[in-house]
Amino acid sequence: MKNIIRTILLTVLIVAVFKGVSTGQWSSSITIVIVSGVLLLVTFISAKSSRGSSVYTGSDSPVSSSSNSAHSHTNCSGGDSGGGCD
Repeated sequence: MKNIIRTILLTVLIVAVFKGVSTGQWSSSITIVIVSGVLLLVTFISAKSSRGSSVYTGSDSPVSSSSNSAHSHTNCSGGDSGGGCD
C-alpha cells in the first residue's frame, strides 16, 4: 500500500516540476511540489522508524534460552565414600 502511495506522490511531484519548468510559472506549482515532497519524505521516514523498532522486539528470547544451557550437570552422589559436591 505504501508503494502505491509513494508512486502516486512521486508522479505528482514529477508532473508539478515538469509543468513549472515548461511554463515558467512556479507560483502555481510550487505548493504542489512542496506538499508532495514533504509527504513523500514522511512515507520513507515512517517506514524506517517502524522497521527499526521491529528489529529489537525478539532480542530477549535468545538471552533467556542461552542462560539455561550454562548449567553443568555433575554427579555429586559420592557412592560409598559419602562424598558430595564441594
